[in-house]
Amino acid sequence: MNHNIICFVGSNSSKSINVQLVKSLLKHNMQNQTVEYIDIREWQLPIFSQDVETNEGYPKHIKELAEKIKNATHVLVGTNEHNAALSAFFKNILDWLSRYDKLVLEDKKYFVVSTSEGGRGALSANEYAQSFFHKFKAKEVLSFAFPNFSKNFSVENQVVVSDELNSKFNDIVKEFIK
Repeated sequence: MNHNIICFVGSNSSKSINVQLVKSLLKHNMQNQTVEYIDIREWQLPIFSQDVETNEGYPKHIKELAEKIKNATHVLVGTNEHNAALSAFFKNILDWLSRYDKLVLEDKKYFVVSTSEGGRGALSANEYAQSFFHKFKAKEVLSFAFPNFSKNFSVENQVVVSDELNSKFNDIVKEFIK
């Protein structure tokens, strides 16, 4: 079954390991699906505040992303971690989205993917994103924290080199798209 899937990664780094992992996942594990990848790394959004919201309104990128989420059935989100939390860049996007339209996030199937160089695979940020989507009434939230990025992923070939992790990825992707 083919779903309306959108995907974005909450990192603004030009060398994001989360972007690399998610793009590899799309290429090698979701090749039979139609997925719109939205590269948000270049977005220059003001830090959310009620004053900016009141005086300037909502940024156009947030409105566009909200519309794409609204029209999607499935949302794949890559999340990076800074100091055991979401990056400020990604948290800001979630803050704007939730203020723009709280209903836009509900009743979607989410897949939260994270990675880091450590053994937990950015699990703290992943868990925060999961709880955020649950709070806004997600239909279902699946997740995968990919540990030890440099050990388990070939940057040169842009593929997962761990058979065990690749098998787990495939199993979760099957669950996500069913």
